[in-house]
Amino acid sequence: MKKDHVLNAIHKASHETSRLVGAHTRAEAKATGWPAHVVSGMNVSYSKNGFDANVNEKHHAEALDHEDGTPDRQPTGAIRHTANRTAEAENFLVNRLFKHLEAHL
Repeated sequence: MKKDHVLNAIHKASHETSRLVGAHTRAEAKATGWPAHVVSGMNVSYSKNGFDANVNEKHHAEALDHEDGTPDRQPTGAIRHTANRTAEAENFLVNRLFKHLEAHL
């Protein structure tokens, strides 16, 4: 199997997993009362450091207030909640990786 095939499979599987985890993170944020304009600017990306939750920069402070709480608001931990439930994302990633590699095995 060529290195290019493996790298391509990793790239595709990680992108697909980022989309899944991003959808879960947005759903969690929405369910815990985050404003729609903040939720719509959320996504998850994959880099050499792993998966990272991202929020539109202009809503970053507001997202932190919802995530970590303020003196007037309890924290929701929507991002942490999703980040702490990684088993589904890990299984999805492995399954997608095998799917993309199966033609080359």
